[in-house]
Amino acid sequence: MAAHLNRRAAAILGAFLLLVVGSTVAYANWFARGTGFGTAKTISAVNLTVTADTGHAADLYPGASGAIYFSISNPNPYPVTLTSASLGTPHNQDSASACQASTNGTTNLTVTGGSIPVNITVPARAGTGAGNPAAVSASLPGAIQMTMQADPSCQSQVFLVPVTLSGASS
Repeated sequence: MAAHLNRRAAAILGAFLLLVVGSTVAYANWFARGTGFGTAKTISAVNLTVTADTGHAADLYPGASGAIYFSISNPNPYPVTLTSASLGTPHNQDSASACQASTNGTTNLTVTGGSIPVNITVPARAGTGAGNPAAVSASLPGAIQMTMQADPSCQSQVFLVPVTLSGASS
């Protein structure tokens, strides 16, 4: 009988130890946690580059409206959709030329004023080198006008027009 009691006591003791060890593991699993902070960083947006595109046929003459041609590069890792353009005062690419936007008090050229609505999407990293999309070619049709009083020295000239584009990541 004593052997049977020892076995029973051993079984009870084993069950008790299993309960204690099991509840300790459960307690440890239940309360095993951590708190703290992770990090996320934002990049700084880089301005797009707008470059004059002179590879187009001439379309200005006295009394005519023409397009302003340019290409856009986007060094950012995200695409940008441009929604508006504004133009500055045109000037002759050849600064020594007698023909400027205004010559001797005569206005030779005018540009569309205010904000011009556009819808141009420039892919991420466009125009930034091998393996990336090409720069996006764009134009603003009818945005520049040559007045009827334009000076004859304005023939066969190339005019640079400051173009400011605005938009947001897309």
